[in-house]
Amino acid sequence: MTVSHPVKYSRFWDREARSLHQGGYQVTLIGLGNEFKIEFIDGIKTIAVPERKRWHKFALVREIAQLALQEHADAYQCLDPWCLAISLWLKRFSQRIHIVYESSEWFPQTYLDRRDLPLLLRWLSWSLVSYLEYTASRRVEAIIETNYARARRFTRRGRIPIQVPNYPPVELIGAPQQDRNPWFVYTGLICRPRGFHQLLKALALVVKRGFYQVKLIVRGEFDGRDDIERWSKGFINRNGLTENVVFVSQLPSYAEVFNVIKPCLAGLILFQPERGNDWTNQPNKLFEFMGCGLSVIASNFPEIARIVNETKCGWLVDPTQPEAIAEAMVEVLENPVESIQRGFAGRKAVETKYNWRVAEQSLLNMYRDIFRGTED
Repeated sequence: MTVSHPVKYSRFWDREARSLHQGGYQVTLIGLGNEFKIEFIDGIKTIAVPERKRWHKFALVREIAQLALQEHADAYQCLDPWCLAISLWLKRFSQRIHIVYESSEWFPQTYLDRRDLPLLLRWLSWSLVSYLEYTASRRVEAIIETNYARARRFTRRGRIPIQVPNYPPVELIGAPQQDRNPWFVYTGLICRPRGFHQLLKALALVVKRGFYQVKLIVRGEFDGRDDIERWSKGFINRNGLTENVVFVSQLPSYAEVFNVIKPCLAGLILFQPERGNDWTNQPNKLFEFMGCGLSVIASNFPEIARIVNETKCGWLVDPTQPEAIAEAMVEVLENPVESIQRGFAGRKAVETKYNWRVAEQSLLNMYRDIFRGTED
């Protein structure tokens, strides 16, 4: 369950829930949606609850807590600290339930990173979430993390998290394309902390270098917490980039995202160093680009650099420097064969190592251990 993500968020719906269902478990997902809705899809029950923000979020947490209680589940997998608090509350009614805390983000740091919140509220939120995670390290059956950097905050407390990385399901990706267009792709939230403003500045430099046919394919939504949408559209118009930037609307399924990615030469991941959560991130999109056979141009951050250096699948750049980003983009355009070769090196690594079939074994083994302990 989650109070922070859509009920069909790709990690939860397309990977974890399906793997657990195929492993013989009865699975219910509770998360966010446009309206209250209960569905049974492919044997999985989903309960969507309308999102509420700010102080109304407490009402949302209460509603999801009641829905979770009504499920009478044997195990509750908490996908954020709010749901961890719900599960600890549920434990008061029945000591037999098992709690799994999925820390797919560095949650305490995400609140310190929230520049849209008053400083006092950020520190109070950080303190509360840190306390909840400290409690989790002592009281839950298992903790799930996505990479080693983020796992360290639990190992320091004497718990070793289960590693379930953000690897993609290869069967959903399909085969990569041989023929490519002089295109780059950006996916995910469109915001400054993820470097979209630096990317547009770099794109303008690339066009000035004479690459007039280059296109940037953007699949995502603008962050409403600042003026990035107004600024981006103004920058595009002022610099004559209207033919070079293509915004793709939201797609109905996770699998269709790959159809947007595949015709491109390279994917861009330009997290900025201002947020600690991003500094430790190893994002879905890295492995999705690799799985589609794209080379990557990515921020030179520890968890991202480890994969790029190991697989030789792309270029690492200083994400705060549009000139450095532009140089890497020009290298891709001038040497498309090399870019495709690096992309196929990434694809091979996904086929053999960085795919969901590998990651799901950790998830399934964890639940087998939990319920084996119950049987014993």
